[in-house]
Amino acid sequence: MCPGGRNRRGATGGAMSLRMRVLSGIGAVMIRCLGRSWKIRLDGTEYEAAARRQSRNVIYAAWHGRMLPITYTHRNRAIHVLASEHRDGETLGRTIERLGFGHVRGSSTRGGARAVLDLAEKLKLGFDIGITVDGPRGPRYVAKPGPVQIAKISGAAIIPLTSSSRRHKRFSSWDAFELPLPFTEVRVRHGEPVWVPADCGAEMLETKRLELETKLRDITRVSDEAFLRNRGD
Repeated sequence: MCPGGRNRRGATGGAMSLRMRVLSGIGAVMIRCLGRSWKIRLDGTEYEAAARRQSRNVIYAAWHGRMLPITYTHRNRAIHVLASEHRDGETLGRTIERLGFGHVRGSSTRGGARAVLDLAEKLKLGFDIGITVDGPRGPRYVAKPGPVQIAKISGAAIIPLTSSSRRHKRFSSWDAFELPLPFTEVRVRHGEPVWVPADCGAEMLETKRLELETKLRDITRVSDEAFLRNRGD
Protein backbone atom coordinates (compact mmCIF):
# COMPACT_ATOMS: atom_id res chain seq x y z
CA MET A 1 0.00 0.00 0.00
CA CYS A 2 1.56 3.30 -1.05
CA PRO A 3 2.11 6.09 1.50
CA GLY A 4 -0.06 8.42 -0.54
CA GLY A 5 -3.05 6.09 -0.12
CA ARG A 6 -2.62 6.01 3.64
CA ASN A 7 -2.48 9.80 3.74
CA ARG A 8 -5.66 10.13 1.73
CA ARG A 9 -7.49 7.76 4.07
CA GLY A 10 -6.08 9.57 7.06
CA ALA A 11 -7.22 12.91 5.70
CA THR A 12 -10.68 11.52 4.98
CA GLY A 13 -10.92 10.01 8.45
CA GLY A 14 -9.74 13.26 10.02
CA ALA A 15 -12.32 15.28 8.08
CA MET A 16 -15.08 12.87 9.12
CA SER A 17 -14.02 13.06 12.76
CA LEU A 18 -13.98 16.86 12.58
CA ARG A 19 -17.44 16.84 11.01
CA MET A 20 -18.76 14.62 13.82
CA ARG A 21 -17.25 16.89 16.47
CA VAL A 22 -18.83 19.96 14.88
CA LEU A 23 -22.24 18.34 14.40
CA SER A 24 -22.32 16.86 17.89
CA GLY A 25 -21.33 20.21 19.39
CA ILE A 26 -24.06 22.04 17.48
CA GLY A 27 -26.61 19.38 18.41
CA ALA A 28 -25.80 19.56 22.12
CA VAL A 29 -26.01 23.37 22.15
CA MET A 30 -29.38 23.28 20.36
CA ILE A 31 -30.81 20.76 22.85
CA ARG A 32 -29.63 22.84 25.81
CA CYS A 33 -31.09 26.03 24.35
CA LEU A 34 -34.42 24.39 23.54
CA GLY A 35 -34.59 22.73 26.94
CA ARG A 36 -34.00 25.97 28.80
CA SER A 37 -36.91 27.56 26.94
CA TRP A 38 -39.42 24.78 27.67
CA LYS A 39 -41.87 24.77 30.57
CA ILE A 40 -41.19 21.24 31.80
CA ARG A 41 -43.35 19.10 34.05
CA LEU A 42 -42.20 15.72 35.35
CA ASP A 43 -45.01 13.23 36.06
CA GLY A 44 -44.88 9.85 37.81
CA THR A 45 -41.51 10.34 39.47
CA GLU A 46 -42.86 8.45 42.50
CA TYR A 47 -42.72 5.24 40.43
CA GLU A 48 -39.00 5.63 39.90
CA ALA A 49 -38.45 6.50 43.56
CA ALA A 50 -40.30 3.34 44.62
CA ALA A 51 -38.34 1.20 42.15
CA ARG A 52 -35.02 2.51 43.44
CA ARG A 53 -35.86 1.27 46.92
CA GLN A 54 -35.59 -2.25 45.48
CA SER A 55 -33.33 -1.78 42.46
CA ARG A 56 -29.91 -0.15 42.77
CA ASN A 57 -30.02 1.01 39.16
CA VAL A 58 -32.76 1.27 36.56
CA ILE A 59 -33.35 0.77 32.87
CA TYR A 60 -35.09 3.74 31.24
CA ALA A 61 -37.22 2.60 28.29
CA ALA A 62 -38.55 5.19 25.84
CA TRP A 63 -39.90 5.50 22.31
CA HIS A 64 -37.39 6.62 19.68
CA GLY A 65 -39.61 9.46 18.48
CA ARG A 66 -40.13 10.89 21.98
CA MET A 67 -36.52 10.88 23.14
CA LEU A 68 -35.51 14.52 22.58
CA PRO A 69 -36.95 16.10 25.78
CA ILE A 70 -35.57 13.18 27.81
CA THR A 71 -32.04 13.93 26.60
CA TYR A 72 -32.48 17.31 28.29
CA THR A 73 -34.35 16.36 31.48
CA HIS A 74 -32.06 13.39 32.19
CA ARG A 75 -28.74 14.97 31.19
CA ASN A 76 -25.62 14.90 33.39
CA ARG A 77 -26.57 11.65 35.14
CA ALA A 78 -24.06 9.37 33.39
CA ILE A 79 -26.93 7.28 32.02
CA HIS A 80 -25.46 4.93 29.41
CA VAL A 81 -27.40 4.86 26.16
CA LEU A 82 -27.12 2.45 23.25
CA ALA A 83 -26.22 4.12 19.94
CA SER A 84 -25.51 2.27 16.72
CA GLU A 85 -22.04 2.00 15.25
CA HIS A 86 -22.79 3.55 11.85
CA ARG A 87 -21.96 7.21 11.16
CA ASP A 88 -25.32 8.69 12.23
CA GLY A 89 -25.28 6.63 15.41
CA GLU A 90 -21.74 7.74 16.19
CA THR A 91 -22.73 11.40 15.76
CA LEU A 92 -25.71 10.87 18.07
CA GLY A 93 -23.47 9.12 20.58
CA ARG A 94 -21.03 12.03 20.64
CA THR A 95 -23.91 14.49 21.00
CA ILE A 96 -25.35 12.78 24.07
CA GLU A 97 -21.88 12.44 25.58
CA ARG A 98 -21.69 16.25 25.52
CA LEU A 99 -24.94 16.23 27.51
CA GLY A 100 -23.49 14.03 30.23
CA PHE A 101 -24.60 10.61 29.01
CA GLY A 102 -22.50 7.51 28.51
CA HIS A 103 -22.39 5.99 25.04
CA VAL A 104 -22.46 2.24 24.44
CA ARG A 105 -21.76 1.32 20.82
CA GLY A 106 -23.86 -1.42 19.34
CA SER A 107 -27.24 -2.29 17.89
CA SER A 108 -30.36 -3.96 19.24
CA THR A 109 -30.70 -5.74 15.89
CA ARG A 110 -27.17 -6.38 14.56
CA GLY A 111 -25.01 -7.91 17.24
CA GLY A 112 -27.90 -7.58 19.68
CA ALA A 113 -26.64 -10.21 22.13
CA ARG A 114 -23.38 -8.32 22.60
CA ALA A 115 -25.25 -5.05 23.17
CA VAL A 116 -27.45 -6.71 25.81
CA LEU A 117 -24.39 -7.96 27.69
CA ASP A 118 -22.58 -4.63 27.40
CA LEU A 119 -25.56 -2.75 28.84
CA ALA A 120 -26.03 -5.31 31.62
CA GLU A 121 -22.37 -4.78 32.52
CA LYS A 122 -22.96 -1.03 32.84
CA LEU A 123 -25.72 -1.74 35.35
CA LYS A 124 -23.37 -3.99 37.30
CA LEU A 125 -20.85 -1.14 37.41
CA GLY A 126 -23.46 1.14 39.00
CA PHE A 127 -24.80 3.11 36.04
CA ASP A 128 -28.38 3.53 34.89
CA ILE A 129 -28.99 2.73 31.21
CA GLY A 130 -31.40 4.05 28.59
CA ILE A 131 -32.88 2.27 25.57
CA THR A 132 -35.19 3.45 22.79
CA VAL A 133 -37.24 0.29 22.70
CA ASP A 134 -38.63 0.59 19.17
CA GLY A 135 -35.33 1.73 17.62
CA PRO A 136 -33.32 1.94 15.57
CA ARG A 137 -35.78 1.44 12.70
CA GLY A 138 -39.14 0.37 14.13
CA PRO A 139 -41.86 -0.64 13.85
CA ARG A 140 -43.00 2.45 15.76
CA TYR A 141 -44.39 1.79 19.26
CA VAL A 142 -43.44 -1.89 19.21
CA ALA A 143 -41.03 -2.77 22.03
CA LYS A 144 -38.07 -4.97 21.18
CA PRO A 145 -37.02 -7.71 23.65
CA GLY A 146 -33.67 -6.15 24.64
CA PRO A 147 -34.84 -4.27 27.77
CA VAL A 148 -36.56 -7.30 29.32
CA GLN A 149 -33.55 -9.49 28.54
CA ILE A 150 -31.28 -7.00 30.31
CA ALA A 151 -33.69 -6.79 33.25
CA LYS A 152 -33.65 -10.59 33.58
CA ILE A 153 -29.85 -10.68 33.66
CA SER A 154 -29.39 -7.70 35.98
CA GLY A 155 -32.49 -7.68 38.20
CA ALA A 156 -32.88 -3.95 37.49
CA ALA A 157 -36.31 -2.36 37.22
CA ILE A 158 -37.46 -1.06 33.84
CA ILE A 159 -38.92 2.46 34.05
CA PRO A 160 -41.20 3.33 31.10
CA LEU A 161 -40.50 6.93 30.10
CA THR A 162 -42.14 9.15 27.50
CA SER A 163 -42.62 12.79 26.53
CA SER A 164 -45.36 14.97 25.10
CA SER A 165 -45.53 18.65 24.20
CA ARG A 166 -48.23 21.23 23.58
CA ARG A 167 -46.70 22.62 20.39
CA HIS A 168 -44.29 20.62 18.28
CA LYS A 169 -43.10 19.69 14.84
CA ARG A 170 -43.79 16.04 14.03
CA PHE A 171 -41.65 14.63 11.23
CA SER A 172 -42.75 12.11 8.61
CA SER A 173 -40.00 9.66 9.65
CA TRP A 174 -40.70 6.06 10.65
CA ASP A 175 -40.76 7.08 14.34
CA ALA A 176 -42.89 10.24 13.83
CA PHE A 177 -40.11 12.11 15.63
CA GLU A 178 -41.53 14.89 17.81
CA LEU A 179 -39.60 18.16 18.14
CA PRO A 180 -41.11 20.43 20.82
CA LEU A 181 -41.07 24.07 19.74
CA PRO A 182 -39.27 26.72 21.78
CA PHE A 183 -41.07 27.99 24.91
CA THR A 184 -43.78 25.33 24.76
CA GLU A 185 -45.01 23.13 27.60
CA VAL A 186 -43.37 19.71 27.82
CA ARG A 187 -44.34 16.74 29.97
CA VAL A 188 -41.98 13.88 30.71
CA ARG A 189 -43.93 11.01 32.27
CA HIS A 190 -42.62 7.98 34.18
CA GLY A 191 -44.69 4.81 34.26
CA GLU A 192 -45.03 1.96 36.72
CA PRO A 193 -41.88 -0.19 36.70
CA VAL A 194 -41.65 -3.55 34.98
CA TRP A 195 -39.89 -6.31 36.91
CA VAL A 196 -38.50 -9.40 35.18
CA PRO A 197 -37.70 -12.50 37.32
CA ALA A 198 -34.28 -14.04 36.82
CA ASP A 199 -35.77 -17.49 36.25
CA CYS A 200 -38.41 -16.58 33.67
CA GLY A 201 -38.51 -18.48 30.39
CA ALA A 202 -39.24 -17.43 26.84
CA GLU A 203 -43.01 -17.25 27.32
CA MET A 204 -42.74 -15.04 30.40
CA LEU A 205 -40.17 -12.81 28.66
CA GLU A 206 -42.69 -12.21 25.88
CA THR A 207 -45.35 -11.41 28.47
CA LYS A 208 -43.02 -8.88 30.08
CA ARG A 209 -42.14 -7.37 26.70
CA LEU A 210 -45.85 -6.84 26.02
CA GLU A 211 -46.31 -5.40 29.52
CA LEU A 212 -43.58 -2.84 28.84
CA GLU A 213 -45.02 -1.99 25.43
CA THR A 214 -48.51 -1.55 26.89
CA LYS A 215 -47.32 0.68 29.73
CA LEU A 216 -45.35 2.86 27.33
CA ARG A 217 -48.33 3.20 24.99
CA ASP A 218 -50.61 4.04 27.94
CA ILE A 219 -48.43 6.77 29.47
CA THR A 220 -47.84 8.30 26.04
CA ARG A 221 -51.58 8.39 25.38
CA VAL A 222 -52.30 9.93 28.80
CA SER A 223 -49.67 12.65 28.29
CA ASP A 224 -50.84 13.44 24.75
CA GLU A 225 -54.49 13.60 25.83
CA ALA A 226 -53.65 16.06 28.61
CA PHE A 227 -52.56 18.58 25.99
CA LEU A 228 -55.43 17.78 23.64
CA ARG A 229 -58.00 18.46 26.38
CA ASN A 230 -56.52 21.87 26.97
CA ARG A 231 -55.81 22.80 23.37
CA GLY A 232 -57.87 25.95 23.61
CA ASP A 233 -55.99 27.34 26.65
